[in-house]
Amino acid sequence: MSSEPFDDPMQRESLDLTQVLANAVDNFLSVTGGQLVAALTVIGIANGILSQSLLVEILEDAIVSARETLDTSDPGVQANIDALEQTIESVGLTVDVSVPVLLIGLIGLAVVVEAVRIVAVRAFASGELDGVSTESATRRLPIATVYGFIAVIVTWIAIVVLSALTFFLLFVPVLFVYLGLLFVRQEIAIADAGLIEAISNSWQLTKGNRWDLLLLVVVLFVVAIVIQLLTTQVAGIVGLVLSALLGSTEAIFGAALVTEAYVQLRADTGPEEQPSI
Repeated sequence: MSSEPFDDPMQRESLDLTQVLANAVDNFLSVTGGQLVAALTVIGIANGILSQSLLVEILEDAIVSARETLDTSDPGVQANIDALEQTIESVGLTVDVSVPVLLIGLIGLAVVVEAVRIVAVRAFASGELDGVSTESATRRLPIATVYGFIAVIVTWIAIVVLSALTFFLLFVPVLFVYLGLLFVRQEIAIADAGLIEAISNSWQLTKGNRWDLLLLVVVLFVVAIVIQLLTTQVAGIVGLVLSALLGSTEAIFGAALVTEAYVQLRADTGPEEQPSI
């Protein structure tokens, strides 16, 4: 794929943010959006149960270790143990399995989540509003999921490292890199790009549009904050389900929004540069 159309950002028009947002809302509220939210909600509930189980296992091990190595006759030590036991009692649904099994399960669910995100990107890009097609759900899905999962890890590491090194610059470099990598999943899912190619293409595609893309990221940030405030108010099983539902809502709306921006920018590069969807 030639990078020439990306060399001069002025060759492309700016994003029509109003149209991007409107189309993203339509996609999210479609049958396809509902299917994807439902799928991620189920996965989110399972992830929540495994995460709670892992927390309980860690706390129980900490209590055992404290009783074996510390003086439990000390009021302060006993108070800390009591606090840990109260935390365990407040945890909702759990499963009684070992820590390694829980970790494997959580990693497996993370991979499945990435697969659903890949499918979501493909469905929204191709305008599938009446349900996810077999083509979107199966085409090179394993390899795309692997690339997408690695890309998430690479992006996370880059952000963490940059955050540690450039905190005195108010995280401006972190935001710059994040925006540059915004379309990596879209390149992998839609254009069948490899990991390095997807990173390079995403970086080129965002040139000249980072201010517009920043506004979209702000929208996603506000949605995330609202959801966080809502989910922290409810505990127990209801809180677990609500957290999974709202988290899935945020993820799928985010996929719809970023994918719509990607499709619009790709359309501006000319027919010969548009990926097959």
